[in-house]
Parts: sequence; structure tokens; C-alpha cells
Amino acid sequence: MKMRHIKTILKVVLAGLVMAGCSSPQEVIPIIEGAISLSADSEQVRCDGADVIGFAVTVTDAQGKQHDVTEHAEIYNRNTKTALTAGRFSTETEGEYVFYAVYGLSLSNEVVVRAVNDIPQLPADPQEANTSFRHRMLLVQHTGTGCVNCPRMMESLKTLAADEQYNGLYHHVASHSYNDGEGDAAYSEAARNLSMVYNTSGNYPSLTFNFTSVSTGTDLNEIKAQIDQLSKPQADAGIAASASLSGDDILVNIEVKSAVKNDYRVAAWILEDDIYSIQTGMSESWHNIHENALRYMAGTVSQFSFAGEKLGKLDCGQKAQKMFVIPVQDNWAVENCEVLILVTAADANGNYDVANCVVCPIGDTVSYDYK
Repeated sequence: MKMRHIKTILKVVLAGLVMAGCSSPQEVIPIIEGAISLSADSEQVRCDGADVIGFAVTVTDAQGKQHDVTEHAEIYNRNTKTALTAGRFSTETEGEYVFYAVYGLSLSNEVVVRAVNDIPQLPADPQEANTSFRHRMLLVQHTGTGCVNCPRMMESLKTLAADEQYNGLYHHVASHSYNDGEGDAAYSEAARNLSMVYNTSGNYPSLTFNFTSVSTGTDLNEIKAQIDQLSKPQADAGIAASASLSGDDILVNIEVKSAVKNDYRVAAWILEDDIYSIQTGMSESWHNIHENALRYMAGTVSQFSFAGEKLGKLDCGQKAQKMFVIPVQDNWAVENCEVLILVTAADANGNYDVANCVVCPIGDTVSYDYK
């Protein structure tokens, strides 16, 4: 049934090209040969009829150059077997929707979008006119239970967390990125991917700051000096969020409010506390209890790009919302999990770095943190 439908679509497309060629050849647009790809600006949509997902169709030619052909492709909803209007989708019916694109004689990959009705309610904004937000940076601890020197980093981070001058300036993620899960209960594929990009030298332990290449060893004074250098008097954007458990999914609803006009993205990472796994080089029992272990990254642009899903360009004071549906994995203790939300902003070269971050417990909310 599906193949007959696809053949019918291709016949219609070809017929349209022939007719255009007979009536006004100058309007025929040459087909670019190459690999066709369909992408969506989100994998989730609120089924309220107002939330909209946009799609893009690209072709990568033989020279590796990417061409945006969205305007000249047809994007189809496989559920309804109809083409989308202007390449955009909204719905009032909960469920999974599958989309594909037709360009010339080529079919794209399929994209699955989930429409969600059980949306966690965001907290009210207590200061609508305010855009002065507290700033927190991201610290990523690159580690593993097979790392004999990693307890030194654990000691430094524990001391840092107890220092009231510093503990409100950052959120910490433990990226257990090797052992391939053997002997390290805190290992995850997400952590492996993260460390492949931001700890390319393979030195353990190390600590990276935001998404920059800056890293330090275990020396506490060196860590503090780097925080001093990167901390800001206020953040470029604020974050409000809510998270809830719905069946086998974690639903995360996020609102971002801009303080500085820029292009923004947002991501949601699952962290898990209280993971017991024997740490090589341990000298105290608490070294075997691992906190803030990275389990999952929602909003990844690709396997090695973690800037998040697009929010677009926001003016000062403007808000944008994004929702993530995160499937719970069998090896997680959900009661020990929380959601780290990252907002990233573009620099002059179009590269994204962390602008602010917050942690939201599952089953709870976080409000804008005004100064």
C-alpha cells in the first residue's frame, strides 16, 4: 500500500514537471542530484492546535555541498497520506506522526514526531518586565570508575560545592565516558559522545567549562580561577521549566526569556544521583557513590553537536517555549533523576555556547531566577 502511494506521488511530481516544461520552460527548476534528507525543528509538538513544527529538506551533492530544497519538495504525513501546507505541522490529536519528503524522483528518510497532551504546566512569571537573571555556567567532569586519579577531582568538586562563594555559580555534570559500561554503572552513550568532543585528549580526570575548549585538572585553585574568569554578573537569558513523569516518559516543558537579543537553542539532559559503582583509587566509601551522572541528552543536533533545538532569534524580553519527551531507560533509577536544562547562544561566528543553565527535579518546577 505504501509503495503504490509513493509511486502515485512520483507520477504526479513528474507530470507537474512536464506540464511546466511545455507551458513555460523558463520556470522549470533543475533537480539537484544527491542524498535527500528531511529534518524537523523539534521531535515533539503540543497537541493544542497552536504549537507548530517546521520541516526542512536538504540535498547533499557529490561534492558534499548542502542545498536547501524545501521550497521545491513535498512533505507528506504518512498517517494521513496528505502533503503538509507550507511544510508545517500542528495537531489536536495525541500520538506519533511519521513524515517523509519527495524531491524529484527521490524519497527522504522518515521523521517521527510525537504529539503530547499531558503537558507539565510552567510556573507563572512573577516579574514580566524583568530581564536580570542569575548566571550559572556548566562544569563537566570527564571521569570513569576505572580512573585511578579521579577521586582527586571528586574531592575538589566536593570542596567546591561546600563553598558558598562558588556553589551558586555553576551546575555540575559527571560524564562517565569509558569502560563501555563494564564495571561503571554510571557510564552512558551520551557521556561517551560528550567526552569525545570536549575531552578529545582522553585525559582523565579533567573538567571543562561550558562548551569551550578550556579545561583544568584537579587543582581547586585552578578550578576557582576558571570560574572567576567565566562567571557573568547576569545571564543573557533566563529559564523557567517543569518536568513530570508520564508512563515511561519524562516530559519537560521549558520557557526561555531573552535578556540579550540573539539566536538561542535549548537542550535537556537527564542526570542521575546516588549511583553505586566501585571507584578505582578510592580512599573513602563515598568515592563509590556517583552524583550528577549524565544519562541522556535531548535536543542534540547530531551525535557530536549538543547546542540544543532551535528557539530562533529572540529580542530582549521575548519568550520562547520548547518541550521534550524523554524515554526512561531500564537502567535508570528515576526517583534519583533530575533534568538539567541548557540554553545556548550564538557568537559572532555562529557557534553556540552555554548562556545559562538550571536543574529541574522531576515532578516539580523551576521559576525564573531573577537577581
